[in-house]
Amino acid sequence: MADINHRLMAPPSLRIQKELHTAAGDVVTWDLRVAQPNVSHVPMPVIHSMEHFLGTLLPELGSGVATVAPMGCQTGFYIVTAGLRDYDRMEALVAHALEQVLEAEAVPLANVEQCGWAENHTLVGAQRMARWLLDRRPSWAESAIESR
Repeated sequence: MADINHRLMAPPSLRIQKELHTAAGDVVTWDLRVAQPNVSHVPMPVIHSMEHFLGTLLPELGSGVATVAPMGCQTGFYIVTAGLRDYDRMEALVAHALEQVLEAEAVPLANVEQCGWAENHTLVGAQRMARWLLDRRPSWAESAIESR
């Protein structure tokens, strides 16, 4: 699948960015876009904290999520799954994880034993991003389609 035109994006959006079909099964990379490329970005402590939240919560939901990685441009996240290709299921999993972020009292794994930059986190920033994304959930799919 060809990548998206970054000039036409309208975040937030959730879409399949790439699929890899292997003998062991399908690997699907999802693009959860939060900020407008080349126009805005998410501050590093917020991206870092959301990476910890999503990377911890999504696999715990039994979703087939292998890993969550921040985009180097700080505009969103790659979510890599084993075989999960259903948009409605992924959308529900991400929304459920974001709802848990709102209820959290601390960023998971944000300590010197489990994080390479433990002081670079913000619970409040992650919760603001979670609320912002949840408030715009109906547009996630529409934004991804319109930016092709």
